[in-house]
Amino acid sequence: MFRNMTIFVCFLLAIILLIGSNQSQNPNKFDKLNSFFKVMRLIDDKYVEDPNVSELTEGAISGMLNKLDPHSIYINKGDYQQTEEEMQGEFEGIGVEFSIIDDYITVISPIIDGPSYKAGIQSGDQIIKINGESAYQITTSDVLKKLKGPKGTKVTVTIQRSGVEQFDRTLIRDKIPLKSVSTYFMLDKDVGYIKLSKFSRKTFNEFYDAFDELENNGMNKLLLDLRNNPGGLLDQAINMLDMFISSNDTLLYTKGRIPDSNSVIRANHSRFDKNKLPIISIINRGSASASEIISGTLQDLDRGLVIGETSFGKGSVQQHYDLDDSTAVRITVAKFYTPSGRSIQRDFNSGDDYYNNLNIDNRELSDSLKNALPQFKTRKGRTVYGGGGITPDIYFQDTTKLSEKTVDLIYSPQRPIFNYTESIKGDYLNSTNYDFFITGASEAINIIDFINWLKDNDYNYIQLDIDKDWNHIKNRIIAELANKVFDRKFYYKTLIMNDKTILEALNYFDEAKTLLN
Repeated sequence: MFRNMTIFVCFLLAIILLIGSNQSQNPNKFDKLNSFFKVMRLIDDKYVEDPNVSELTEGAISGMLNKLDPHSIYINKGDYQQTEEEMQGEFEGIGVEFSIIDDYITVISPIIDGPSYKAGIQSGDQIIKINGESAYQITTSDVLKKLKGPKGTKVTVTIQRSGVEQFDRTLIRDKIPLKSVSTYFMLDKDVGYIKLSKFSRKTFNEFYDAFDELENNGMNKLLLDLRNNPGGLLDQAINMLDMFISSNDTLLYTKGRIPDSNSVIRANHSRFDKNKLPIISIINRGSASASEIISGTLQDLDRGLVIGETSFGKGSVQQHYDLDDSTAVRITVAKFYTPSGRSIQRDFNSGDDYYNNLNIDNRELSDSLKNALPQFKTRKGRTVYGGGGITPDIYFQDTTKLSEKTVDLIYSPQRPIFNYTESIKGDYLNSTNYDFFITGASEAINIIDFINWLKDNDYNYIQLDIDKDWNHIKNRIIAELANKVFDRKFYYKTLIMNDKTILEALNYFDEAKTLLN
């Protein structure tokens, strides 16, 4: 143990020698390191048990980075493996992007089509128990051990969500596909829809292939859904933006304390640019980083409209530094700015509010408060707002509130809706035309038959529980049928028939088109 401590102290002394030249500017900058050495020595000499110096060191590094901002992080061996998996390939687990905030697992975003997404887990939820055991002060490596696991195995998580009582969800682990383009299809003969769930190494290629197919199917309007997209690799977002900007305009720029962190990224003019296609980008409070860059740049350059809720507000650049073969750090080195000069980054010095306000119902600013924010101008002179996040051109929030019984019905691990559609799918398997299928299913599926089936199969629901939300439940039933009769794209297309934000966005393509003139 003493040898390990000696090596560690020598390592820190080497750091001091390397940075000693900076002390002439601030001679007291590193005084506290002496106190750190003393504490480490006292622990090594006096602690009741032999301390694990490696764990103590990792804890010190992690705590030090945590004092900087929420996005500067230490990546231990388990985290490192997860990071690689997220950028390429797939894994088996419950499917959430998460961070340890205030000593609890905080959901940044559920992965589309993963078990957590299917169970209704939302951005901002805290996982406070795993299989009945407290998850307070859990480490990231322990989160991975407890939540990842073989496909088909179960894990029960207890969720704490602002404004509701704690509740449990039993999740069945599954293989988590890490595709960036969750789905895409033609909404009608003109409007193409692409849902982007994240930005990883293959995002641009996936997006381009989807766009190309939709364009060949007659798309002349694009609805880009970036809701709950936590971001990812910046270059993929830049490549996407460059497709639609037929100029050499600035797409974004970065500013930091050191010269290497300052950069300006411009579009590359090409005759193949898709500059005549009206675009609407949909965002919500779970849209962060690269998804905010796309929305903010489309807005600033008057290249598209942004609809939905004010986005998360993560506009900082993290540089990845490997420490050895299995650990690394990401350190915030700069902030992003949109072409008009807006900083996307929300204030991260406000303590607990940084993540917790994702759950606040009235997170949107009133007009009076909005006027107090820094104002910027788009290329055509429209007013846009700074202060963190992207404020949409058209604010819209789906305020649908489902009853507790309806939520239990939809997200039950016993999957009553899935099983009900199994019992009736034979009536629809010969369908070849989606529109005819929708008409027929809408006419045939009724609440009485569904209630009777639930009773016959020992599901504990009564008609009064379902009446209020029947239109939503019926839409879910038809979507499951569409998945069985056609494919997963038609499952999503059917759900969108009941998505109020999507339906609202379709009203604004004429306005989006005027920006192109």
